[in-house]
Amino acid sequence: MGKARVLTYAGAVAVPFGSGTLLHLWGGWSMRSPLGTPTALAVLVGLVVAGLAVAAHNALFREGGSVLALVLLLAGLGAVWIEARDSRVRGETVECVVVGKVRVTDHPTFGEGAPEAKRLYHHTLDCPGGYPAAFSWEERLGEAGKPIRIAYDPARRMDPVPADENVARGALFVPAGLLLLATVLSVAALAVEGTDDRVW
Repeated sequence: MGKARVLTYAGAVAVPFGSGTLLHLWGGWSMRSPLGTPTALAVLVGLVVAGLAVAAHNALFREGGSVLALVLLLAGLGAVWIEARDSRVRGETVECVVVGKVRVTDHPTFGEGAPEAKRLYHHTLDCPGGYPAAFSWEERLGEAGKPIRIAYDPARRMDPVPADENVARGALFVPAGLLLLATVLSVAALAVEGTDDRVW
């Protein structure tokens, strides 16, 4: 196996995991940065990283490579972004008081096999500093005059949640599994280049 071939195989491994690592680092940093990185900028940089990963993936293959590997690469990077955001917690907690009557709205779903209708409870709040002024949740958190604790991101990059729900929910095994599958298919596609076989 020539040196160029070895480098190509190394690239097939490095592109998914390298781009996934970069995206996770960026997603995590942008969510906890004291600079208050705007969500739009964080997403834009994430899309640039994903675009560079796709370009690098396509550059590895003379015969097109595996379409499924490319789909799994994009799915894996999307899962990395979600995990990076879900692994962060809101940095501040505030005690607010429910003001007035809690309003209830029902949001039906349609079609066979659709999830159950969602009911939301809309609370008007009086919080020190004025944020959040309103808060919607799938449970009634209290009636008028009741204090409730709300966790929030001072830079407002994440929606507020009840303080007891402010936990990290990230799970690396999902994005890691998708990126591993993309890597395996990419390596397999390189192995059959120049033959009549094809890896989807």
